[in-house]
Amino acid sequence: MLGTWKAARRIALSGTSLVAVAFFAAGPAWAQTSAAPADTPAATSGGELEEIIVTGSRIRGVPPVGSNLISVSNEDIKTIGATTTADLLATVPQLNSFNTAPRASSAGFGPFAPGLRGLPSSATLTLMNGHRLASAAANDTGPDYPNIPSLALERVEVVPDGASSVYGSDAIAGVVNFITRQHYSGAEADIRYGMSDGYHSVSASGVIGRTWATGSFLAAYEFMRNTNITGSERDYRVQDFRPSGGVDTRSYNCPAANVVIPQTGALTYAAPNFAPGKINYCDTNAAVDLLPRSRLHSGFLTGRQELGERVTVWADLLYSDRMDIIQAAPPVETLTITSANPYFVAPPGTGATVETVLFRTDNLFGADHVNNTDNTRVGNSSVGVDVQLPADLNLSVYGTFDWATNDAFIPGVNPGALAVAAAGTTTATALDPFGQRTAPGVAAAITTYPTTVTVTQHTNLGALKLDGPLFDLPGGPLKFAAGGEFRNETFTQRGYVGAAPVPEDLDRDIYSAFGEIFAPIVGAGNEAPLLHRLSLSVSGRYDHYSDFGSTSNPKVGINWDPVEDLTIRGSYGKSFRAPGMRQVGATVGAYYLDAASAAVLARDPSRGAAQVNTVYLAGGNRDLQPETARTYSMGVDWQPHFLPDFRASATFYDIKFDGAIGVPPASLVFTDPTFASVVYRNPTPAQLAKLLGAATPVNLPNPLPQIGNLLDERLGNFGSRATNGLDFDFGYHRDVGFGTVFAGLAGNYILKFDTQLSPTAPVSDSLRLGLPQWTFRASLGATVGAVSMVTFVNYQDGVTNSFATPTGTGVYSADPYTTVDLRVTWALPDSGMTSKTELALQINDLLDKRPPYFPATDGIGSNYNPIGRFVALNIRKSF
Repeated sequence: MLGTWKAARRIALSGTSLVAVAFFAAGPAWAQTSAAPADTPAATSGGELEEIIVTGSRIRGVPPVGSNLISVSNEDIKTIGATTTADLLATVPQLNSFNTAPRASSAGFGPFAPGLRGLPSSATLTLMNGHRLASAAANDTGPDYPNIPSLALERVEVVPDGASSVYGSDAIAGVVNFITRQHYSGAEADIRYGMSDGYHSVSASGVIGRTWATGSFLAAYEFMRNTNITGSERDYRVQDFRPSGGVDTRSYNCPAANVVIPQTGALTYAAPNFAPGKINYCDTNAAVDLLPRSRLHSGFLTGRQELGERVTVWADLLYSDRMDIIQAAPPVETLTITSANPYFVAPPGTGATVETVLFRTDNLFGADHVNNTDNTRVGNSSVGVDVQLPADLNLSVYGTFDWATNDAFIPGVNPGALAVAAAGTTTATALDPFGQRTAPGVAAAITTYPTTVTVTQHTNLGALKLDGPLFDLPGGPLKFAAGGEFRNETFTQRGYVGAAPVPEDLDRDIYSAFGEIFAPIVGAGNEAPLLHRLSLSVSGRYDHYSDFGSTSNPKVGINWDPVEDLTIRGSYGKSFRAPGMRQVGATVGAYYLDAASAAVLARDPSRGAAQVNTVYLAGGNRDLQPETARTYSMGVDWQPHFLPDFRASATFYDIKFDGAIGVPPASLVFTDPTFASVVYRNPTPAQLAKLLGAATPVNLPNPLPQIGNLLDERLGNFGSRATNGLDFDFGYHRDVGFGTVFAGLAGNYILKFDTQLSPTAPVSDSLRLGLPQWTFRASLGATVGAVSMVTFVNYQDGVTNSFATPTGTGVYSADPYTTVDLRVTWALPDSGMTSKTELALQINDLLDKRPPYFPATDGIGSNYNPIGRFVALNIRKSF
């Protein structure tokens, strides 16, 4: 009995994984499948049955019922040649990062995590081996994607369906689970070098492991480095769209300044000749990174050991150190100088003694760019013990301990020193906005005003779970899982924005209870015509947060197999995302716009032409509530018995996303009734003092001039989104006389994506505002002897969006974006030095496709990969 019981707990738990293994046994592609019955054992490389991690369910032996599941296998990872997890996920059509060179959001200081199906990244939960991860971003507290060494990855599973009933917060759009290798004996190394136009990257990784009768150990390491790509290095970028009916978006705050004098109003004079009516234009983004320079070290350790027949202890540890150097444009400035400034130049014939100068601070910084830096060190660790109890029950007690430290540096301009220098009356004290004559000490005082912030985040979790069978139904054993979690999250910030300290000390406690039942109502014991198998899953979770309250989220899923080779499935559930700690408690900044700047950035229609000095607040809001969603899906999976080499699946999904967190949009803040309470026109001294007392001054002049508008633009639960669409996947794999052939097509088609910026705002169709409707990835390949070749076609539908015209706005539809990737692998002769060695040639964007043109945003229609044609060689060897 005990031997049978021990073997049973090693039975493979995911039929989906078995489908992926079968499909990719001889040739690589990526699979998107629904969950199949999990009643077949899978073997490790040593022949021992292995317990496989399941995504979307807490019950061992039960993959998610009713939901689609996308799987990227270990063979895919090798075939794609991705050096980071972000690169790997750029191959999944349902993710917003599809067919891009992923980089951190928020100008390089946000998360790498992409969203699903056009929804924000914060609506997708990331896991490693089923456990939560730390945030790795300086300005975000949501779980980020882990930098796992590629040789340590077993597979990646995506459940594109609401999953808060199982995992809690963040799983509105779905879950991405990175599953690592556990049972491996031997050693393996991989080295790759790749290059494209003005760009190169290098990576090296290794893994070593050992499996014995009662346990296993694995260690992996990876190094990656790449150079940067700037806007000037890609000739498809444009900013003057007048030839296509748009406007000229080049900046006129340039290294060669422009001047406006009171006597001529809007008439400009361009330095250095100051001819009237002339303007210097410049491409501010030419020196800005499209892809930053990066360096990554990552290491992974995992171990498992059985203690007797009933107890297994295990631990995982991932640590990564990533440095990004992000090239940005120097700040632009608009200021007034008088003839007392020794560098004052009056336009000829005007007799001006006062002028407004519009310039970029290249001469002060000594370069056409500044370097922002972001250094992130992240550790994710889990440790636990699994205890086998009588009646095939299993008790798991585990903890997750995650930490991250982020050092961010952003150069800036000291507004006080700039104002003093603008008013300087000698060459030793004055600013030269037209050239390089500013005294070094003065330039240093102006430019030594960076944002230097260190952020530390911790997530500590303790949990226990009991799962197993309760009793037998006609279709098989009814199984359950039940448990509870306690999680503590902290966020600490230390540093300065210029001279202003920005300390933050945030923390929250979360208490959770969850339960799940899997009922195989019909199975082999009671099947009937058109009722081969019927399974039902019900799950629910309760979470209590110390900072905003409680939430409960249920989900139900059903799988119906009318015949053996056809599954019809569906799910319905509710999900939520707790506001990030930093969204709740981030430092509130107070920002000043003079009347001229407010006319552009915060125009108040009620003021007419006479715009006013404006102060606005931006930052966290302790009154935030969770974002919530209702999701349902219906799908079908078919693997016909008369064509066993073929499989097909399709899923319809529908998501209603409410209470989306954001800032009041500038286009609506003065006109939408929802935002009436955030606008203070002609604020009283008491109102001004109260709101400014809750904020850190960022660029407020001293003394503060008369303020006409005060805007409280802190975060709020304003928006909603409603979307539905289709996921699809077709695959074919066949052994033939010369080897194997395989093909696949998988993607997403969005039927509807409506967005409301507030409950009283008009509904906008995001498919007409820059969201691509179609994305898919097709593959075709063959293995002939020692050589395997596969070609991928990546397709993103052309986007339709509005753009600025000289008389208002127009609508433009861009062309599709289609690229072709090629990978050829050759297994060298299995003898001597070449034993267990593979060489691979990888060419991404084989045809060097130009991004689709659009008359705005640098002339590019939508997401794209700035690397262009990329050729890489790599060698992999096992020992």
